Amino acid sequence: MNINFSFLALFLSVFFFMNSCQDVKRPLSQGPLIGGFELLAPEQTGIDFNNTMTESKAFNHYFYSQMYVGSGVAIGDINNDGLADVYFGGNQVSDRLYLNKGSFKFDDITKKSKAAVNSGWTWGVTMADINADGYLDIYVSRNGNSLNLEDRRNQLYINNQDLTFTESALKYGLADVGFSTQAVFFDMDNDGDLDMYQVNQPADKKVLLINRVEEKDYKFFRDRIYRNDNGIFRDVSDSVGISRDIAYGLSVNATDFNNDGWMDLYVANDYSEPDFMYYNNGDGTFKNVINEQLQHITQLSMGSDTGDVNNDGLIDLITTDMTPEDHYRSKTNMGSMSTQAFNNMVEAGAHHQYMANALQVNTGKGSFSDVANMAGISNTDWSWASLLVDLDNDGLKDIIVSNGIKKDVDNNDYLGILQNLDVKNITAEELFRISKEAPSQAISNYAFRNKGGLEFEKVAKDWGFNTPSFSSGMAYGDLDNDGDIDVITNNMDAPAFIYENKATGNFLKIKLEGSEKNMFGYGAKAVIHHNGKLQVAENSATRGFISSVETGLFFGLGNDAVVDKVEVFWQDGKTNVFTDIDANTTLVARYKNSSSVVQKIEQPKTLVTELTASSIGLDFVHKENEYNDFKDEILLPHKLSINGPFSVSEDINNDGLDDLFVGGAANQSGVLYLQTSEGGFIKSESQPWGLDKSSEDLGSLFFDADGDKDMDLYVTSGGNEFRSGNPLLKDRLYLNNGFGVFEKSNKAIPSIYESTQRVTSSDIDNDGDLDLFIGNRLISGQYPFPASSYLLINQNGIFKMASESIAPDLVNIGMVTDAVFTDIDQDNDEDLIVVGEWMNITVLLNDSGKFTNNTIDYGLEKTRGMWWAITASDIDNDGDDDYVIGNLGKNNKFKASVEHPFKVYANDFDNNGTNDVVLAKFYKDDYVPLRGRECTSQQMPYVAEKFKDYHSFASSKLLDILPEDKLGDAVVYEITNFESIILINDNGKLTVKPLPLDVQISPIKSSIVNDFNGDGFKDMLIVGNHYGVEVETTRYDAGYGALLLGDGENNFKFLSPKESGFYTPHDSRSISVINQKNGNYLVVVTNNNATCDVFKVRSN
Repeated sequence: MNINFSFLALFLSVFFFMNSCQDVKRPLSQGPLIGGFELLAPEQTGIDFNNTMTESKAFNHYFYSQMYVGSGVAIGDINNDGLADVYFGGNQVSDRLYLNKGSFKFDDITKKSKAAVNSGWTWGVTMADINADGYLDIYVSRNGNSLNLEDRRNQLYINNQDLTFTESALKYGLADVGFSTQAVFFDMDNDGDLDMYQVNQPADKKVLLINRVEEKDYKFFRDRIYRNDNGIFRDVSDSVGISRDIAYGLSVNATDFNNDGWMDLYVANDYSEPDFMYYNNGDGTFKNVINEQLQHITQLSMGSDTGDVNNDGLIDLITTDMTPEDHYRSKTNMGSMSTQAFNNMVEAGAHHQYMANALQVNTGKGSFSDVANMAGISNTDWSWASLLVDLDNDGLKDIIVSNGIKKDVDNNDYLGILQNLDVKNITAEELFRISKEAPSQAISNYAFRNKGGLEFEKVAKDWGFNTPSFSSGMAYGDLDNDGDIDVITNNMDAPAFIYENKATGNFLKIKLEGSEKNMFGYGAKAVIHHNGKLQVAENSATRGFISSVETGLFFGLGNDAVVDKVEVFWQDGKTNVFTDIDANTTLVARYKNSSSVVQKIEQPKTLVTELTASSIGLDFVHKENEYNDFKDEILLPHKLSINGPFSVSEDINNDGLDDLFVGGAANQSGVLYLQTSEGGFIKSESQPWGLDKSSEDLGSLFFDADGDKDMDLYVTSGGNEFRSGNPLLKDRLYLNNGFGVFEKSNKAIPSIYESTQRVTSSDIDNDGDLDLFIGNRLISGQYPFPASSYLLINQNGIFKMASESIAPDLVNIGMVTDAVFTDIDQDNDEDLIVVGEWMNITVLLNDSGKFTNNTIDYGLEKTRGMWWAITASDIDNDGDDDYVIGNLGKNNKFKASVEHPFKVYANDFDNNGTNDVVLAKFYKDDYVPLRGRECTSQQMPYVAEKFKDYHSFASSKLLDILPEDKLGDAVVYEITNFESIILINDNGKLTVKPLPLDVQISPIKSSIVNDFNGDGFKDMLIVGNHYGVEVETTRYDAGYGALLLGDGENNFKFLSPKESGFYTPHDSRSISVINQKNGNYLVVVTNNNATCDVFKVRSN
């Protein structure tokens, strides 16, 4: 017998290839990427499922408040024919199972499959291979208003491999009888099999009111975790570290947040119990790290998902809440948050919770930064599911959100009707009538296209995703195997939505063939590299809200035709590596072909090295004094009493070493630290400012005040807690005796009692000594009325206030935060640039010692912003100063544009002797108040009298609400841009350039410019945040410091904290540089209500 070995080799290679990559008939995309959906009719698909809800006098939301939650949907291939099938959960209607016949044709096989044999109130549905036989099973989480355990026993439908199922929950140990929401199957202990986390709730609050619940039943209300022991699931909840508190959990995700190879968990909880973020300890036990790793969380958390939204290789997190985007719905359906209630919640350890969606971006340091406001996805109404998935095949994960509540039961006017009911005598018939009268409005689901750089755009209308509905569960999968992701939503009182995706971009699918006990490869992760780009995805079915998605991994590739490298990582550390994979194919990754690879963990060499401040003697801990800024000015956007601490460095004892002064809060002394020859610090014996600790230290300056060749200290006194005229607001000057011993000079500066923040020096009158600019921060109780700043002229060590004629525009200049003396016009004298809150960037040119306002000449007359800081430096090495100016940033709810500025109005609008602040935004065709009727009427009681209900308030324009006779002398400002910027000085012409989006995530409070990497180009170090906001505004805590590398052309690249070594996730205020004798230097960052951060920078 002759064997043609060459033919055999060819056959085997083709056979191997076909088993590795399944071709999909999709032409390679080379042109513009097109995204969008077609909503298919039930008649076309055969899917006619409708989660119909029928109310009666014995069953409505007064008897079961969670009746409008809806139910879930699961997508998966139940018969391994290569087509994804669909399971719908029902509430009053039965669950349904549809078999995919191809080309978007489905058959209802519910009855013959016996996959919904037991009726019940279904919430969560999950497809997973629970018995490891290679076929998907179906797990159903039951809820409802019944106290009968059998009514809410969860169901496990084991796949018989012949399109029939057998209910087997008791057999497998998964017959949980809690009020269940959703389950996730994952490998918690890396033993190769699937364990399960079950989210549960207490009985519905109306059920608890109507029925007597025994204390012994409360054990069923807690979440549970079941460990798989040889195919049987055992409840190990009490021994693995998960919370035993009762919470209203609504969703759960299993993911590896910290990239340590162990699956972590995130549980989204409704109401006041904070979410759970469980990091795996590496042994199958968990630790809740929610307070340590997240700066804040959503309050009414519902849906959640995980994925890499910015393609940096790190897993991010989205959670959804219920705040409407629409002004009218927001003002009619949302209640005010009590400041006291919020503070009580925080003090009780329940975290900082806000009623807004969160998009938590992984910093790579184990912590997360919420950028939802900047991304434009923070408010999506009553949001259930949230999914991170690439829907237009461009290689970036988009966001879709299902939302809508059948009855707006939180409508404020409707609640007002309920409050007037005679609860003792009301009948069931009357309650039913009132229930039917609850407002109801179907609204569109949301779709956001990922533009890259943490920016998204709303595309629901463009993508055909905007049909109004009451949607809840939502899942995705490639239902027609054409290489894009289709979407299904489970709707209440309407047919389910089946969306066919029409995307044109290229793709790569990865089918996972896992180990014997995890055949679908749950928990596996893939990293792909293509055309210089990176993507990462994890294989987890439970996502979004009470739903599960098709298993496997999907990557959009845009127009890229080849994937250079694919790495598949299994949970036990084994890896598959593939190279040069064609686009538009399905790659099969088999665990049996994986290999163990010893990965060398190399710690990157960072540009700066973090030190522990106390280890070098800097033991200062700022302790902010408590003051309620909102007591008299309820509508303030943020606190003004927490603007410190600031620091300043100089050699004060002439030993050649820089020393450091850090200012204190009110009732806290500032501290002077002396540098030692070893590079550490000791407290100076001279601390005379301790006698002035009742004042609040803000900006300070070391300078030679009296011409004796040593550094004296000027300290501004500020804060919002002291009214103008209070003696504690007098600034202070401490004179140095030449040896670092200071004494306060009471007569050297005038007795001015205003709240100041900034001091900087220059020889204004050219007489050889240093004069001062003093920036007045605010007029307490008069936000945002402009304060007057001033110059102090040095006359032989005695400082006199300059006449107004020297700098007339300093009168009522505004709420100054910072200023620099700089020769902007290159005429060899120092001009003055002043920035502040609600101020233009103001340029005052020095003409022989007199300052004139040339802001318009420099094109800065429309730069009003919430400016916090300015740094002057020759950034582009062209011989003149450029400027880094920190604004509020883009990650806030105050949206502004040239077409529609953000506004503030201030006056005593109700004639009661207090200043009233009204923030305003553009809505439809006019301006409306940012804040709601309740808090607005607390500030101005006439509002509640004029607008008897929330509807009339929400329907009114701003100028209908404010008294016309008070507008004429009101302060009115408008801001068109909140971006932090560079002002590039090109021969006296200033060009505005925004800083990278990476640092627009928070206010910038301070910056320094230097060449940190030794390439000859200037770089930037930036810090910020501002925690003290009013409680209906998500606090500004997303910043964690940044090192930006410059290229000499005024372009700057953000370095991650792992690359730079610079990481300051605190409420930072200032940066000081301390030179050391070895040529290196320290960067000291001061933080409000915290210790300092210290970083060592090596000389280049």
